[in-house]
Amino acid sequence: MKNTSNWVFDLDNTLYKAECGLFDKVHILMGRFIEEKLNLSSGEAQALRSKYYHQYGTTLRGLMIEHKINPDEYLDYVHQINYDVVSANESLKNTIQELKGKKYIFTNANYGHVEKVLEKLKMENIFDGCFDISESDYLPKPHKEIYDSFQKKFNLDNSSTAMFEDLHINLKVPSAMGWETVWVTNNLEYNLNKDVNQQEDIQKIIDEKGYISHVTDNLENFLNNVK
Repeated sequence: MKNTSNWVFDLDNTLYKAECGLFDKVHILMGRFIEEKLNLSSGEAQALRSKYYHQYGTTLRGLMIEHKINPDEYLDYVHQINYDVVSANESLKNTIQELKGKKYIFTNANYGHVEKVLEKLKMENIFDGCFDISESDYLPKPHKEIYDSFQKKFNLDNSSTAMFEDLHINLKVPSAMGWETVWVTNNLEYNLNKDVNQQEDIQKIIDEKGYISHVTDNLENFLNNVK
């Protein structure tokens, strides 16, 4: 990755480990929001959350299309969580900071969430820009339009851009655009939605999909090896 001068990072479960449980808290509030808004039982709400996530890319997108839910109301609600489970990561911060070129956050979350997570990670001032879901009219990755909007906003050269993501499906479009892609397997069970034999399933996905340039379960080590 010696030609990389644009380093693009997803936020949740990429810059921190999924095992801290932050996104589990968000998922609980997603279900609770649906319960209250649509007058559903807990089980019905969780089933609908999962259905919309798989059908539309995010639960929010499904709620907007199917139920005309206000996106800002939803995002404010689901991010009323305790961020203390996210720990500072000074060594990863230093590693990212030392990368040659520009560094960006590209996320399906909103700016408020990004700011709180980066504050906990102690990474508030190391990125050159951020693109959140409001900038795409709440259209999420992996829709191609959002990648085009991100690329246009920061005027990125596709041949010198690399993207780091915990959800491998979000790497398909950037690979087609000519970006290098790095699957950060911090959150493998969530990617596959089942219990897995990690090594076998990782290799199978890489072989089948063809859009993953690199894979790592340790972002800091990977970046230190390619700097």
